[in-house]
Amino acid sequence: MAALFTAEHISKSFHLRAVLRDVSLALHAGETILLFGRNGTGKTTLLRILAGIMRPEQGRASLDGQALFTSDSRWRRDMVYLGHRANLYPDLTARENLALCLRLRKQVWDENGFSSAMRRHGLYDWRDQLIRIYSEGMLQRLGLVRLIMSRWRLALLDEPSSALDVEGMDLLAEALTGWHSEGRTVLLTSHHHGWGAAQADRALLLAGGCISEELADPGREDLVRRMRGERT
Repeated sequence: MAALFTAEHISKSFHLRAVLRDVSLALHAGETILLFGRNGTGKTTLLRILAGIMRPEQGRASLDGQALFTSDSRWRRDMVYLGHRANLYPDLTARENLALCLRLRKQVWDENGFSSAMRRHGLYDWRDQLIRIYSEGMLQRLGLVRLIMSRWRLALLDEPSSALDVEGMDLLAEALTGWHSEGRTVLLTSHHHGWGAAQADRALLLAGGCISEELADPGREDLVRRMRGERT
């Protein structure tokens, strides 16, 4: 089966220190993949590069055959990125932020979908409030609503469970299950190793600047042992 997304030989340095040395990976349609590794191994850097926010020094990537890292940005409509923060505008309301996001993606506003998603995620009463008053957990839930309302084929999620309470993490897991059943692809990171492993079809260990190991059907203890350099 041809991969939906491929990245080859990605490298990136900061202040003459190599963070990513030779990262290659392939993602197939309908997979949920956990990217894991110790702090400082470059997980966030890699996701930001793959999302087109940051340029690599070397390497290439493609989404369904269309090259990334070029002036042709049509591939962005098939990809969505959610970082540690929702990356929305604090001086706009939730409604205004999401309407802008969808307009930039050339999607039509869905008022019923907006209302339903905001209710489901406990944000309905704040839908027309400036999001500067939102807590971190509320902002993360709003980021999840943005993903739910957007059309995409590949989602890059950097610590999407960050700041979420138990109910919020359950809502995120429910969304991931739904996207999986729809055949959409997700690459995510999470410091909640047990939770992250439970969502993933497979896990990729980022260590030494490259993908050093792949685990099928991972468990929390598998992740911890691999990060410690242990083998079964």
